[in-house]
Amino acid sequence: MALTMRALTESQLQALRERVGPQKVSRNESELWVHARDEGGHGEHPPDCIVYAESRDDVVQVLKFCHHERIPVVPWGAGTSLEANPVALYGGVCLDLSRMNRVVEIRPEDFQVTVEPGVVHYDLNKQLSRYGLFFPPDPGAPATIGGIVANNAAGIQAVKYGSVKHYVLQLEVVLAHGEVLRLGSRAMRSSSGYDLVHLFVGSEGTLGVFTEITLKLVGIPPEVSAATASFPRLEKATQAVVEIVQAGLSPAALELMDPVTVRDINAFKGLELPEMPTLFLEFRGNGPEVAEDVRLAQEICEGNGCVSYQSVLGREERDRLWEARHHAYYASAAANPGKRAIVTDVAVPISKFPEMVEFSRQKLEEFGLGGPILGHAGDGNFHVGIFYGDEEERAKAHQVNEAIVLKALELGGTATGEHGVGVGKIAFMEREHGAGYRWMHQIKKLFDPHGILNPGKIFPPE
Repeated sequence: MALTMRALTESQLQALRERVGPQKVSRNESELWVHARDEGGHGEHPPDCIVYAESRDDVVQVLKFCHHERIPVVPWGAGTSLEANPVALYGGVCLDLSRMNRVVEIRPEDFQVTVEPGVVHYDLNKQLSRYGLFFPPDPGAPATIGGIVANNAAGIQAVKYGSVKHYVLQLEVVLAHGEVLRLGSRAMRSSSGYDLVHLFVGSEGTLGVFTEITLKLVGIPPEVSAATASFPRLEKATQAVVEIVQAGLSPAALELMDPVTVRDINAFKGLELPEMPTLFLEFRGNGPEVAEDVRLAQEICEGNGCVSYQSVLGREERDRLWEARHHAYYASAAANPGKRAIVTDVAVPISKFPEMVEFSRQKLEEFGLGGPILGHAGDGNFHVGIFYGDEEERAKAHQVNEAIVLKALELGGTATGEHGVGVGKIAFMEREHGAGYRWMHQIKKLFDPHGILNPGKIFPPE
């Protein structure tokens, strides 16, 4: 039986209200439109209703009912994604998990925490700091833990700490028909059976809905040092990135910003950085170790023509710089009023990083489009914000995006390093994964035979 593609009937809405409580079900028009799009440029698709889940039982009740009625269900965290990952393309129920925001248990002696999916990662790290601990993945936006895990996000510290999948120990997941699975263990490693935990990490709500997540934590390092390095040309900055990584240095963050990005954040945040290709670097660890890494990084940068290397940054200045980097997308959006953007998310082997960035810059120039080039350079992942206004520019933006993704795949990379597939990367999945993509689809059908969970994401609609 096919999904319900029509609006929910009054009797269906009433049944939902009876299952979870009328105060948790909303058809308020303004709320529907708030949930109609994320931060990306893939259009607006309001759900038929929103259910504000407050417990595991709420999630179970919604999924049991929607499975029986063949109604789409789309989990929603904070809506900060860029590929329409949480957008209800076919209407149905938007399952808003933001009220499930309890930190269930902090176990500092085990370096672990258990949370509900609606906890915002900034808020989590504030609580963890009292124990000298933190959760490293930091996508920049105020995303929820559920959304971060669903997209296998990474962020600015991935070059040292890795992506979210390295930190998920246990998951409580509700399947499409309402069954509750508890996957994984609190052991720091396991060879027991198939790794179902990491099957669900990065599944974007297409296999099940998270209701509880146990994460591994890291101790806050005693010493933190940040630096900025400005270069006369973009290729010099990217080559410095390659050499820093190949030298075995371990920056906690190694971020690239082109002159457009620097200009935009200067205007947006009131900074006065040189409007040149710039690297932001941060090193964490013990004092002597950090000092030596900073010194070696400076040598590498200067060997690549760096014209300004500032490493003595106070905490306040460092925080301002990282806040500016976190807000780079919003800064570029402010510099392009009335325009939307396609944000690329490719990642390539580190040796191919300079070639990939230069190719992207040339494509922007070739099609006469503007936008920033920035990203998590240390692990070969970067973003191009391709801004467009009218339909002609939009078509060109899609051509640039396609060219960048195909080039990344040609160089042995991936279409998405951290944003997930959502809607925007579906067209490239078979090319990237080959026959493996068809097996992914079989897994989807096994867990969600009626296709109610986030339809139209990762796979084309049935």
